[in-house]
Amino acid sequence: MLLGIKGYYTNLGPSVSDRLIIEHYNNLWHVEQAFRIAKSDLQMRPIYHFKQHAIKAHVLICFMALAVCKYMEIKTGKSIKHIVKALKGVTDARILNTLTGDVITMRSNIKDETNQLLMHLNQTLGS
Repeated sequence: MLLGIKGYYTNLGPSVSDRLIIEHYNNLWHVEQAFRIAKSDLQMRPIYHFKQHAIKAHVLICFMALAVCKYMEIKTGKSIKHIVKALKGVTDARILNTLTGDVITMRSNIKDETNQLLMHLNQTLGS
């Protein structure tokens, strides 16, 4: 008789409507997606820090990277996995002329798809 009935436990109190609690629960997948991106696409684990300051700094950097990833997904309409794969194709080689002290930068050819991603992000890669 109780098959298919789902219960929700919360500490929000009686002033919050049942519908709002269910809506918040249904949006939980956003949090789970963020953890998946952080673990897999950004490779943010494991943490080998022992001091509280280092752990907090690591978590802050990871959170900022996640925010930048979400921004790029929104601006381009592509997944972060797709964006990272496209941007990994852009490589630079810097050569130092020890006689003159000049630094020469050589860049690989950038694909049209990568240029479109960068255009959506309002960025350009100069040669």
